[in-house]
Order: sequence, then C-alpha cells, then structure tokens
Amino acid sequence: MNLPLLALLALPFLAAPLAYPLRRTPLAAPLAAITAGLMLVLLWGVPWPRVAAGPDQITLGAPVVVLGRTIRLTEADRWALTALWGVAALAFLTAWPFPFERRLYPIGLTAAGLWTAGLLIRPVGLGAFAIGSAALLLALTVLGEGHGMAGAMSYLIAASLGVLLWTTAAWAAEQAGLNPGQPLWTLLTPTMILLALALWLGVWPAHRWVPLLLGEGAPVGGAFTLFLLHAGTWLWLPAWIQSFPWLALSPLWTVGLQAIGAMMVLSSAALALPETGWGRLGGYGWLASSGLSWLALGLGTAEGIHLSAWSMGIRVIPLLGMAFALAAYRRMARSTAFGQVPLAQGPWVIALLLGSGLALVDAPPFPGFAGRWALLRWLLPGRPGLALALIAVTGAMGWTFLRGLVAASAAERPLHPMPRSARWFGLAWWTAQGVLWLATPWLGSWLEPLTAGWTRALLG
Repeated sequence: MNLPLLALLALPFLAAPLAYPLRRTPLAAPLAAITAGLMLVLLWGVPWPRVAAGPDQITLGAPVVVLGRTIRLTEADRWALTALWGVAALAFLTAWPFPFERRLYPIGLTAAGLWTAGLLIRPVGLGAFAIGSAALLLALTVLGEGHGMAGAMSYLIAASLGVLLWTTAAWAAEQAGLNPGQPLWTLLTPTMILLALALWLGVWPAHRWVPLLLGEGAPVGGAFTLFLLHAGTWLWLPAWIQSFPWLALSPLWTVGLQAIGAMMVLSSAALALPETGWGRLGGYGWLASSGLSWLALGLGTAEGIHLSAWSMGIRVIPLLGMAFALAAYRRMARSTAFGQVPLAQGPWVIALLLGSGLALVDAPPFPGFAGRWALLRWLLPGRPGLALALIAVTGAMGWTFLRGLVAASAAERPLHPMPRSARWFGLAWWTAQGVLWLATPWLGSWLEPLTAGWTRALLG
C-alpha cells in the first residue's frame, strides 16, 4: 500500500474541516499554509521508489486503487502538484492580513485537494468531475465581506457551463474510441474542449467574470481562482492528449489554442482602455498575460511548450502582488469603489499596484519581457501583424496602469492607515522580482519535468 500517496490525496480534506471553524481567527491562514507545506514535503521529502507500471510508464511508488480506480503519481504529476500547492501556500500567506478573505482557507484547501485528485485520476472523464467540483467550489472564495456577488455569480455561470462542456467532451472522446471512423465524435471532442476553455479562461465575450473577481470580490481568493483555472487546466490538458492521442492531430487543436490565446491578448487590451478601476485593470492584465501562454502552447513546438510553462509560472508573483495591493487598498478605503491612494498614505500599496501591473503585462525590465520577446521572434517571420500587435498590447496595458495611478479619484473619502503588512509584503515582492530577474536564464531548465507530459503527448 502506497501510504504517502494516500496521505497526499487525503490531507487537504482532513485539514479543511479544521480550517473552517478557525476561519474567523488568525489561526486559519497558518493552518492552511502549513497544510500546503506538508503537501510539498510529501512530494519531495518522501523517497518515492520508481515502479514500472508498463513498458513506457514509470510511476513514483506503487499505484493505489481507490473506489476501483487506479491512481498513479508520475514525475510530471509531482511537478504539477508542486506548482499547485506552492502557489496555494503563497496565496494563504498573502491573504493572512485580511479578514474578508476568510473563506479562502477551507474552500481553497478543498478545491486544491479536488484538483489534486482530478490531476491523478484516470480516465479523464472521472477527473473532470473532481476538477469541475473544485471549479464550482471556488465561487465561494471570491465572496468578500458583503462584496463580490456579481463577480461570483458571473463566474459560477461560466464555471457551470464549462463543467458541462468538459463532461460532454469526455463522453464524446469515449464514443470516438467505441465508434472508430465516425468523424462526428472526433470533431465534437475538440470543439467542446475549446468552448470549455473559452469559458474557464475568460475569453471574450465570456470574459466579464474575470475583471469582476478582482474588482468586486475578495482579491486574493479571486487570484487563487484565476491561477487554478488557468495554470491548473494547463497542467490537466496533457492527460487528455495522453488518453486520446488523436486529439492532438485534430486541425482544430492547435488553431483553436492559438485563436484563444490571441483573442485573450488582443481583446483584453482593447477592453481595458476605458477602465479606471484597479481591480478590473488587474483582471484584464492577467487575461492579456495568460493569453500569451496559451498562444505559445498553440504553436505545437517544444520551444512553445517550454515558453508557455515558463510564462505561466513567472506571472504568479505579479498576480499575488496585485491581489495583495487590491486587498490592502480595500482595507484602507473600507470600500470596493475605485479611488486614489496618496503617496504619503500608501507608498507600498502604490509600489505594489504599479510593479505588479507592469510585471503582468511584461513591461521591461520585469522578467516576463524575456518570454514575450522570445515569442515575438518566433511569430515575426510568419505572422508579423500578430507580433506587432503583441508589442502594442504591452504599451497599451502599461499605459492603462500608469493612468490609473495618476487619475483623479472618483470620490474623495478619508482613508484608514496603510496596513503594516504592506511594507513587509512589498519588500518580499520586490525581492522576489529581483531574484526572478537574475534567475531568468536558468528557469527554463527547472521546468523540464513539468513540460514532459506536454512534450511526450504532442511530439512523441
């Protein structure tokens, strides 16, 4: 019996009932963060033996049978779960100073636990139920203290429709295997997957819930939701390709991913131009930056896969920085309405808003600029118009963030003192950006196990 793998599956669900009664106390955040840390210890502190489950399938430790289903942990799965739980720990610590994020701890543990099970369960149709349940639960994390209902409702609609599409896609893929030679199922499966991605990623015109999450809901809970839906789905899709190899050969696959990425980048820049609220600008900034990752993945090359993983990971720190700054502003203003923070009252809040906003859109000298420049070089020979549009998007999004900081306040109101945690978080955030900038040339090699699933699935 593989006890470490059982503990990996069970620990989040054991910790969530403990975090729920403590959610109104300062103990909930460290409990959730410690649980996420224990998950990382299980992933890397346990001496997992390598077991050959098949001629070309190596797992870490013996498989576990749960409810009649065999669950295996591979090297790619270990790196995927490391990314998931590492960001979860950072999110729990980021939300610690803010009482209106109290739902994040129990719901976040449960949702991440369901996502863990969904990443490991095969067939993917059963994994879709676990991941779909996690997506629906995440609607509760974005509800703040009397705020966030519009964003939560919009997100819940998009997530619910996405779950239906994912399960339909799994059913259609099974039918394609049972009825070879019928093009209906091989056409329906990628179509359903691409429509589900459009809803879950917030592709125009299904984008409305993304800026609402950060603009009206609990910011850190919203950031955690965005990360799980974007990066978590990125980690889950290789299971689809491995289960149904014909999926990657569909002409809809690469074209659809490229269209989704390009639409996210270009539409977000256009929609952000008339906006003034920091939360909505942060949502559009995340859409524009995440779209770049999906566009790179749609290239269908080893370089595109590595760049997609690198760019998705490099933007976690800017996303959490934006979420903390929005939460700190809300604590100062006691309101979700847009307003201006005087430099004397909130210097670290302003520094976080400006830095995280520019880092999200890959403005130089932030590390993401290296990834955008690499993608531009690959696109320029064949698609010069799209390459030039990506340059324009960076300028347009950067200008909107700068304009938001210097624009006059919509309504003057007295502000409460800046939280003391903003200073320490700001120092940590800018230090992390500096470390990422220095480590940029070596980050790609660390992601090799994480991209192995995609590379094997698409390129053999």
